[in-house]
Amino acid sequence: MKISISYPPILNDEGQKAMVSQNRNVQFFKKPTYLLPVVQAQAATKLKYYGFNVIWDDGNADLKTYDEWYNDIIREQPDVIFFEGTTPVMHFLWDLSKKIKRDLPNSILLIGGYHAMRQPQETLLKSKFDVVIKSTNVDFVLLELCKELKSKNLSFDEIETKGITYRKMNTGDDIIDNGSFKMVENLDSSEIIDRNLVKWKNYAFENGNFLQTPGTYASSVIRDCMFGKCTFCRYNGPELSFSKMSIKKSVDEYENLIINHGVKEIFDDSGVWFRGKDAIDFAKEIIRRDLHKKGCYFGFNTRFEYLDEETIKWLAKANFRFILIGLESGSDYTLKKLDKGYSMKEIKKNLELMTKYGLHPHLTIMVGYYWETKEMLNDTVKVVKELMFKGLARTLQVTICTPVDYTPYHLDCIENDRLLVNHYNDFDMSKVIVKTPIDHAHYYKAIKEMYSIAFHPKFILRQIMFLFDFKKRNWQFLFTYSIRAIRRVNQHIFNLTHKAN
Repeated sequence: MKISISYPPILNDEGQKAMVSQNRNVQFFKKPTYLLPVVQAQAATKLKYYGFNVIWDDGNADLKTYDEWYNDIIREQPDVIFFEGTTPVMHFLWDLSKKIKRDLPNSILLIGGYHAMRQPQETLLKSKFDVVIKSTNVDFVLLELCKELKSKNLSFDEIETKGITYRKMNTGDDIIDNGSFKMVENLDSSEIIDRNLVKWKNYAFENGNFLQTPGTYASSVIRDCMFGKCTFCRYNGPELSFSKMSIKKSVDEYENLIINHGVKEIFDDSGVWFRGKDAIDFAKEIIRRDLHKKGCYFGFNTRFEYLDEETIKWLAKANFRFILIGLESGSDYTLKKLDKGYSMKEIKKNLELMTKYGLHPHLTIMVGYYWETKEMLNDTVKVVKELMFKGLARTLQVTICTPVDYTPYHLDCIENDRLLVNHYNDFDMSKVIVKTPIDHAHYYKAIKEMYSIAFHPKFILRQIMFLFDFKKRNWQFLFTYSIRAIRRVNQHIFNLTHKAN
């Protein structure tokens, strides 16, 4: 039985590629960042382990055109094809499913992803997909489904696998919901990614998060989020189930990546990382194996309150560097509305500790909330400038808060008539699409102002000094990284502001 896990090249009207970013957001870029879809890679690995013929088919990372990708998948004729669907690309995937069913009528088409799993009925009724996987634990559900399909010779009239909604064969709109998938095992029963299978080097260099290359993403150390309350976030929902891998198994993978693959940076972003004792024990295990002395740096996605001073000290000792944290706003009012669970006072205190011990905070910021006034927006710009100029954050990423994938924020906007658009293609995070108290031009101006920090002499000098010390006066590294950073900043500014001009 041949199974393809596929990511088709998708272009918008301006010729930009649809690329997944943090938390599986989809944005469109001219010069993309390639992120390894970790859970899907674990799913491919698990299927291969159980004897299935697996095709890893990322058309973007393989640098294929759409026609090349499509011709290849038709030639391969997989029995099962899996896609990942989020809001901005749903119309494309619906249409694609109809085209594939025309050319491969016997192939079973599956779709997961946050939008599809939260709107399974809509997904099936508007497409030719056969099955929606309604869980972030795609590796577990996909394996059970494929084992059942194999035993039934690809018939899915009476499928028992939990965590799916499916269309009965030859019945058109006769849709069956099999209920939710419940994690009964921890992530130690998931697979460590087969790096050769997923062509890991395709993702190892074109990634702005990596200071050193080759870099890679770890298998799921953490899946989803223990907090799970932020209203805009995909990690908020009843279908999500926080789970974690044992420290031993996780560090085993780190060791293999460093020793056998020559990896220079490892990042974990499949969920919100360990906290407290678990985080300290992870750092201690890195140190016990001397992995912190191998020239490799580590990073993860977390929350501010998860990092107290003791935890930060141990992480710094273990060579952790890149720490991605959602600041989201400089306004305490907005933080409360988002149910973030902390204030600006707590944020600043935490950042002071991180920079004191040599960690490199990377802040994600959003603008364009439906309640955001000019004063709140100015607070965010002021806070960001302060943090960057003081060296309390090393890098930042600014996006527009877009209600997507039927998160609580999205549902709020629907129920209270706050949306200015209805077509899913418009939910691409490139423009403000909600009714706001001020003219939208203010948000694009604020984005430019925050990103312009990268070109301020004071900031440039600080970055040069940091990089100069980081690589012990390696001028080639300094030049190469600086050019790459400037290119990416310019691209972000263009992507988020050009439509407003």
